[in-house]
Amino acid sequence: MLSLSAAVAQQDALNPAKHRNTTAVLGCLAEKLAGPASIGLLSPGTLGYLLESLSSDSHPTVMLFALIALEKFSQTSENKLTVSESSISDRLAVLESWADHPDHLKRQVGFCSQWSLDNLFLKEGRQFTYEKVSLTNINAMLNSNDVSEYLKISPTGLEARCDASSFESVRCTFCVDSGVWYYEVTVITSGVMQIGWATKDSKFLNHEGYGIGDDEYSCAYDGCRQLIWYNARSKPHSHPCWKEGMHQV
Repeated sequence: MLSLSAAVAQQDALNPAKHRNTTAVLGCLAEKLAGPASIGLLSPGTLGYLLESLSSDSHPTVMLFALIALEKFSQTSENKLTVSESSISDRLAVLESWADHPDHLKRQVGFCSQWSLDNLFLKEGRQFTYEKVSLTNINAMLNSNDVSEYLKISPTGLEARCDASSFESVRCTFCVDSGVWYYEVTVITSGVMQIGWATKDSKFLNHEGYGIGDDEYSCAYDGCRQLIWYNARSKPHSHPCWKEGMHQV
């Protein structure tokens, strides 16, 4: 119905809201219709549209949702092969340089590009990021062996991102059981997240929406909805709603 193509992706480039919404809808459909329906949806025109949305002329928010859409399509193995055989790895190799960009939107594009190159769309001759990243002076990180299934974790283990419709969770590698402790978090997006403390008994039930703060073994701070969570019950707090780049302790 939308008659998508690479040429359509170049239209109205100065008004990215239309393309952002289109790529977001494509990603939702690809996730909900995984399987034969998703294969039919990824027509040559749709693929060309999404690939062109990753070009340097696109707005970063369009790049981000186009890349997420391509990830969702690739949940179906035949689509993954189709996307991998396109020029996507070359485009992502350019965008992954944004992984530490001071602009938080571009940083998201860089993070997702790097994650995709390491996990989905492999590029021949490219060294995996986890093989070359330095972990010197990192004493605690997010535990890749204690995480729900759809959370993306950076090679340093210090950054996490969720692009799934489920509520994903992760614990860290360092346990504390005495004294007074705190940790700091930099919020890259302003969306719904819960950060806090949990024991090993706290359960991650991502498809049911249970994470940190949703049982008697954990408590969480929600800076988006301005709530404190414990045992799946919340109470409001008066701290300002968090924004991109805000530090939380």
